[in-house]
Amino acid sequence: MTPTTTPEAMGAAVAIVGMAGRFPGAATTDELWQGLLDGVESVRRFSDEEMAEAGVSPERIASPSRVPRGADLADADLFDAGFFGVTQRDARLMDPQQRVFLTCAWQALEDAGLAANAPGGPVGVFASTSMSTYLLANVLRSAEYADAALTYPVLLGNDKDFLATRVSYKLDLRGPSMTVQSACSSSLTAVHLACQALARGEVRAALAGGVSITFPQTSGYEYQEGGILSRDGHCRVFDAASAGTIKGNGCGVVVLKRLADALEDGDRVYAVIRGTAVNNDGSDKIGFTAPGPQGQRAVIKAAVEASGVPAAHVGYVETHGTGTVVGDPLELQALSAAYEEAGGPAPDCAIGSLKANVGHLDAAAGVTGLIKAALALYHQKVPRQINYDTPNPHLRLDDRPYTVPTETVEHSPAAPLRAAAVSSFGLGGTNAHAVLAAPPVREEPPAGQPGTPYPVVLSARDAEALADQARALRALLDTPEPPAVRDIAYTLFTGRTLLPVRHVFTAATHDELRAGLDALLAGAPANSALPETGWVHGPALKTSLPGYPFRQERHWIEPTPRADAVAAAPADTPAAGAAQTLTAAAAAAAAAVAPDMADDDVLERVIELLEQGLGMDQIAPDDDFYELGGDSLLAVEMVTALRSVFDIALDVDEFARLRTPDEMAAQIRAARSGTAAERSGITPVRDGEGTPVYLVPPAGGTNFLYFRLADQMAPGAPLRALSFPSDPALRPGTLRELAALYVEWIRREQPQGPYRLGGYSFGGNVVFEMALQLQRSGETVERLVMLDAHVPETYVAGHLDEEEFQAVFPVLFEAAAVRGVDPEMLREQGFLDVWQHNHDLLKGYYPDRRFEGDLFLLQAEEPEGDALLDALRMNPRDKSVWGAHITGRLLVDKVPGDHFSMFDEGDRIARLGAALGAALAQSDQEG
Repeated sequence: MTPTTTPEAMGAAVAIVGMAGRFPGAATTDELWQGLLDGVESVRRFSDEEMAEAGVSPERIASPSRVPRGADLADADLFDAGFFGVTQRDARLMDPQQRVFLTCAWQALEDAGLAANAPGGPVGVFASTSMSTYLLANVLRSAEYADAALTYPVLLGNDKDFLATRVSYKLDLRGPSMTVQSACSSSLTAVHLACQALARGEVRAALAGGVSITFPQTSGYEYQEGGILSRDGHCRVFDAASAGTIKGNGCGVVVLKRLADALEDGDRVYAVIRGTAVNNDGSDKIGFTAPGPQGQRAVIKAAVEASGVPAAHVGYVETHGTGTVVGDPLELQALSAAYEEAGGPAPDCAIGSLKANVGHLDAAAGVTGLIKAALALYHQKVPRQINYDTPNPHLRLDDRPYTVPTETVEHSPAAPLRAAAVSSFGLGGTNAHAVLAAPPVREEPPAGQPGTPYPVVLSARDAEALADQARALRALLDTPEPPAVRDIAYTLFTGRTLLPVRHVFTAATHDELRAGLDALLAGAPANSALPETGWVHGPALKTSLPGYPFRQERHWIEPTPRADAVAAAPADTPAAGAAQTLTAAAAAAAAAVAPDMADDDVLERVIELLEQGLGMDQIAPDDDFYELGGDSLLAVEMVTALRSVFDIALDVDEFARLRTPDEMAAQIRAARSGTAAERSGITPVRDGEGTPVYLVPPAGGTNFLYFRLADQMAPGAPLRALSFPSDPALRPGTLRELAALYVEWIRREQPQGPYRLGGYSFGGNVVFEMALQLQRSGETVERLVMLDAHVPETYVAGHLDEEEFQAVFPVLFEAAAVRGVDPEMLREQGFLDVWQHNHDLLKGYYPDRRFEGDLFLLQAEEPEGDALLDALRMNPRDKSVWGAHITGRLLVDKVPGDHFSMFDEGDRIARLGAALGAALAQSDQEG
């Protein structure tokens, strides 16, 4: 299994020491590998709604030749602009391909344990990308940038020329930096050029890879007889039913070093590139886009000769393998001829292609194939080939030493997989081939002196990310076999780029390392003093450690759906744009409403208002308002518009459960006919099994956020939301009276306990008083959950009058990231009056007894900021003080974000929903 490691052999050998990527159905290379072993096909069917949202006309959707399938990349619109120092404007303008590649480049360096600014020589970048369809489909089709095709911001963000150089600039890499383009073979050609630069000594390390993401991702495609795309939306490589490939979307990046340097530095080596070659077919083929068997044969033979690896050692080949009835046999013909001339390959050499799993990744295809082959050598396994049942008879497998594995092949030390190869052939004739050998066995360096304290260096952009890193490293230490402390310290010290916020301590054992991390997480003052010398603790090995905790946010420009539409608002502030247009549209439409409006007209008018508010066309009756981008502020606008247009009573909580235009229209018809069900004060959030959970709204009085949270939670108990009284004359004057009203509503629906209560912020204080009242009446409260509720001591005294509270609104909106909305508009709708009323209730409340039981607190990791707390005359107290108000345990689960941003879309609300679900699930288990 161990390749030759003589100085002569190592001189030309290149080690793959790091990798990263994002692929259909896989957010990391580890997930990609597991998916390959599990035989996962990440190609999926797109719904008619998804294709319509992608801009496909109804006629094309209904076309019999339409294939509604593809391999899309999740979260391609997300990016941590702040981490990379990219402005919000530039992040929105930048091709998502370039944003994803930049992120993966950083992650690959982390995986390699290679600090960009470490001494030893420059790092080069060799990168490939597909055409910027984001420029064509989004930027230039938006009213905002329709005439901006030649401006520098647009070109810098979307032209291929700037892919590699942007990485070098942002990561401070000083080696050669170039974008490499040869169609489908681009990224393996980039690897070839990177290996040459290493061999010439131009760089000490190189990043090489490619990215390809086509927008819109969910449009499907038109099948054309004789074309390259599959008839049925499946890629069936080598199969008798093969009928073409399918477009995939993804990114792959590898980090390369000379093998001798990698061994000296203690790097983990996935595989060793022994030889590469690149050529072109020239005119020796029937057409420009046709495959050229002679060119393929020549490049394979050249790579094998350059590698010095006996051809008989090659036990696996990751082929170009597009699944076309003609292309696959021609490729196997060339492969067989080249290896037979060189004396190989190994008997029963396995062949495969991951295009069947993730689609054809175009400019990222070659490097993704390289990653698969390297992992096969590293793990000594060859994944099975999916979508393969009966061999294509033109392959002539009976006459050739190749097999297509239908089950994962596991190699043993007695019969190791010694070498593998990768082919990638570009449309237009540029061919690339690489020969890889298994990695050398890493020898453990001599143990250091017992009790040696090693420097542990953590760094991040800010304190929150530093804490996240500490938590991730702490979790690694709790795994069954954590890495050695020496190796952890060595990787952090030599293999991580130093960032502005730092914490340094020493540890000799895992327990000392745990203690140091726990102290940081408990709030111990950070020590930013770095050791004055370099690593002086002897040889060590690089090890796999958690990566940087990026804060991914959506940066997107939507194409303008109508030619007469006004300039689009920024895509990350949909409510702001809606606030300026929806109310005016509703006022204009209200005059046209007739009492006898037909049912179909009601639905049509609702869809018109939604399209106006969301800034999109072709909303279907069963489209989900929230999945289309609706949020709480837009819901307020929609409620106002629907009230005005249809002259009905409707509040935000009632609207929150109406997810589709069909449901909204049905509620409006019922309200206009007088058949709407009487409001009970309790709104169903979701159905489920078991004891219901009653949720109390925050100070703003709306339950919109609970509907968003429910979408992030696994199925479980029913969720019910209590509505704040809409009639100002009926609003209780104290928090205890409000709690008593809510208890009365709950007991009408659930006369006896046990009860389960939850609430966010102000709602948390209310449910605490509700729990006391229920216990006082002899009932059981089996679960009490708070979402970042301040302790009562925070609100003692410090009342604000109406004028003073008005002055707080700008600070409040800034803290809650509610921008672009006029506070006066919300005051006219009563929203801010409710907020002030409930804040006054908090100022006059203090519990008169302790709750008998446990309290589960989901606490935001970040503070809200002194500006808001000072403006509201609040006295911050640590939320651990809740422990003094209960007889049981205070169970705290920290969630990312602050009091407001913990509900931000993406990872934060997902983690908050998971934490709430876990709290309730624990209750189920205890019950």
